[in-house]
Amino acid sequence: MRMAYANPTLAQQMAEAAVNNSYGVFTTNADNAFLQSADGVNIHNPLQIICYNFNDIRMGANMESFMKGYKDPRVSYLFDLAPDGTYHGIRNGISITNISAYTTPFSTLNVASTSPIPWMSAAEMFFLRAEGAVRGWNMGGTAQSFYETGIQTNFTYLGAGSAATYILDSTDKPATYVDLADASNNVNNGSSLSTITIHWKATDPVETQYERILTQKWIALYPDGQEAWTEFRRMRYPKVFPVVVNNSGGLINTTTQIRRLPFPQTEYQSNASGVQTGVAELGGADNGGTKLWWDQKP
Repeated sequence: MRMAYANPTLAQQMAEAAVNNSYGVFTTNADNAFLQSADGVNIHNPLQIICYNFNDIRMGANMESFMKGYKDPRVSYLFDLAPDGTYHGIRNGISITNISAYTTPFSTLNVASTSPIPWMSAAEMFFLRAEGAVRGWNMGGTAQSFYETGIQTNFTYLGAGSAATYILDSTDKPATYVDLADASNNVNNGSSLSTITIHWKATDPVETQYERILTQKWIALYPDGQEAWTEFRRMRYPKVFPVVVNNSGGLINTTTQIRRLPFPQTEYQSNASGVQTGVAELGGADNGGTKLWWDQKP
């Protein structure tokens, strides 16, 4: 799926082979892959350390917008209530001059030191198959069935009960965002606020179907930020708020945001020839605005 735009023929071939061979793909939460403590090796969840030891991470504004707008029951399994009894997130790319203003009033993460770190899940597989079905690939079912099963599989994994009512919601949309510390960061309307609903509509345009799948997939991927970022780069969904402060000097687009991480200075110092080869393959400058080879959506 990563190369669906870079090489759609090979992408379809490999996706169909993955689904239809004798091994298959993840289909239940029992298949989910985690990094966790075992065999005498203790793994400490880094998000717990960053949130509670460093006091340096909170719920995101986009997650607040989606989960509040959708009245999503999964929110309590992922985040803690803020002191005012609801959930509040922080917008990415803002200017923070008073860090205390962005700690206590906002929602911490519902994570423990011993919480397993998810790497891949059955819900993710169902959303991938839903996208493949929209593309016309043989995924072994319909886009709607995979989309709805992906949502329910994530609900089940979290212990959030039945998603039957949630899946039928064709009215609720992502909520407006209010920054408790600085109203200039609010998102009230316009192109910055997604209007995608939950309920599947087979008659919707393909891009709307993609946005619906990728929005729910983005929620279900939490807390796998790396994969969520990758899918946002690949598909441009979900529709997330643009950064407020762009310090790239024009190298990175404010809306499409960072496309890759530049090579570190240590590589330039110790592996100069390798960096030169890598930069040549990029087809662009070594900065955060240059797309990777698979990032080819028109």
